[in-house]
Amino acid sequence: CYNGVNSRELKHITKELEVNAPASEAWELYRNLGLINLIDRKLTNIFESTEVLKGDGGVGTVVKLTFVPAGNSSYTEKFTVIDDQRRVKETKGLEGDCLAIGCSVQILEYEIIEKSQNSSIIKSTISYAVKEEFQAKDPKPSIQVVEAIVQISKNEVWELYRNLGLFELAANELKNVVQSLQVLKGDGGVGTVVKTTFVAGTSTSTKYPL
Repeated sequence: CYNGVNSRELKHITKELEVNAPASEAWELYRNLGLINLIDRKLTNIFESTEVLKGDGGVGTVVKLTFVPAGNSSYTEKFTVIDDQRRVKETKGLEGDCLAIGCSVQILEYEIIEKSQNSSIIKSTISYAVKEEFQAKDPKPSIQVVEAIVQISKNEVWELYRNLGLFELAANELKNVVQSLQVLKGDGGVGTVVKTTFVAGTSTSTKYPL
């Protein structure tokens, strides 16, 4: 039940997009504030700013997205579900978007589905309910905005996976596991050799293509 609305009464809009990268890599971008930071860098034509009002990316985090032009409109959401096993993230709209034009509930769910060892599917679902007095106007959430976000995330995940970005991300985010990273040869293209030294003192060398 969402704000007094039975889940069976919700309407759903679902989109799927395939990514040429493992599900685990795509999920790392979605599971915390990575997606918000990406929006701030890559979707300046849609969003004027992003602001974390509360939290550090975990459940309970509240984020405000202000659309272009500045002050025109905004959308505030709360992270309600982050499931690492199912690779599912759910956010609940608090203000703005469909909620400003007649919706009583707006839920956005991202699910990262493993397709193969090196490919995955980003499934985005917007669930919403319309207040009775606004039924005739049939308001809908901005699915185009969600599509734009998923598209840039697809590009980002692929760039990270296809070149040295993935190794740099590991070195920056997994300091408790990765002690150092050394490019022995190349610039991220085919033939590049990367040496990763782990905290325990062991190391491994990887040569492109993987």
